[in-house]
Amino acid sequence: MRRQLKTRSLLPIALLAVIGWGIFALLRPTPTLEPHYAVINPISTKAVSLPWPDAGQGAIGAVGFGVLATNGSQTAVPMASVAKIVTALAVLKQKPLVLDQQGPTITLDDTDVSYYQSYVSQGGSVAKVVAGETLSEYQALQTMILPSANNMAESLSRWAFGSPDAYIKYANQYVQALGMTQTTVADASGFAPQTVSSAKDLVQLGLAAMNDPVLAQIVSQSQASEPVVGNIKNTNWLLGSDGFVGIKTGNTDQAGGCYLFASDQTVGLQTVRIIGAVMGMPTLADAVNGGLALVNGAKIGFTNTDVVKAGQVVGGYKEPWGGNIPAVVQSDLSVLAWQGSKLMPAISLNELDAPVSANTKVGSVSVFSNQKTASVPVVINQAVTKPGIFWRLFHL
Repeated sequence: MRRQLKTRSLLPIALLAVIGWGIFALLRPTPTLEPHYAVINPISTKAVSLPWPDAGQGAIGAVGFGVLATNGSQTAVPMASVAKIVTALAVLKQKPLVLDQQGPTITLDDTDVSYYQSYVSQGGSVAKVVAGETLSEYQALQTMILPSANNMAESLSRWAFGSPDAYIKYANQYVQALGMTQTTVADASGFAPQTVSSAKDLVQLGLAAMNDPVLAQIVSQSQASEPVVGNIKNTNWLLGSDGFVGIKTGNTDQAGGCYLFASDQTVGLQTVRIIGAVMGMPTLADAVNGGLALVNGAKIGFTNTDVVKAGQVVGGYKEPWGGNIPAVVQSDLSVLAWQGSKLMPAISLNELDAPVSANTKVGSVSVFSNQKTASVPVVINQAVTKPGIFWRLFHL
């Protein structure tokens, strides 16, 4: 009898325990679903063979890509009138111009005339000036860049910085800030053989130049008309052909032929602005022809590369109650890449709490190319449902 009474007294307790467990099991949160990832191998493309010049040194790059390839010693050598691009950028930093505005007026004096006379006596390229002549900053930049007037480089730098020494100090700090570690500026014109750089550094310079809208406009002009000197023509004779939109030629006895160039080339539906440099060539014609050959070789070095395709499974989720939910790429991902580079796709998936409807974005696939990250969404192609009552009650 006592045993029966004891058993009867335990039954309510057991019943309450079962009811309590049931309530707890049905109300407790469902487990968070952790993602698992598929393996996407790095994507490598075959390196392109470039037609480098037989002499001197060269480098090639592109806007958005930076420096892509180099050839030759990449040591500091005289850069001749390419140095005027440094001068133009420095002047525009000191005396900024808005595109399509002439800027402040510069009045030339006897010192400017002496610059002209000095370069005439040395056989350097010049633009005639007279004391009392006035030019806008924009016109002075044109006169320095297009016919490569050494004297105007001196006049502009003195006007903007007060003295040659002040300019040289600023210019050397400026090129270092651009990452041009093999560049030294000794004068504004580049006529001095102590003004040196490397082809790799000049590509960095070209990227900075084409990023300045005023300078990019000037270097693309084949000719202009100025008050005293009259009509001036650009020494860069490739302008307007083969996509060439700049930048600067240079030629001295010590430097040989130098050419810093920019050319717009179409790759698929995109335009790539190729920036390149050739230095230390026997003649200026050799340098320019070398630049043309490099552009023609480099334009096939860019390709649209598929990273992932729409519907590709890149991971998923395992439901503890039995389901397996794939995570798939929502759309194609293709990027412009330089051949010979390696693309490293990355998958990122979120944790999930049921329920989640089908086609919900759960992450992304991304890849870094062209100095930026491109990505596409990843979705689940079926719903994540809540577990049934049986699983909730009996899953510990």
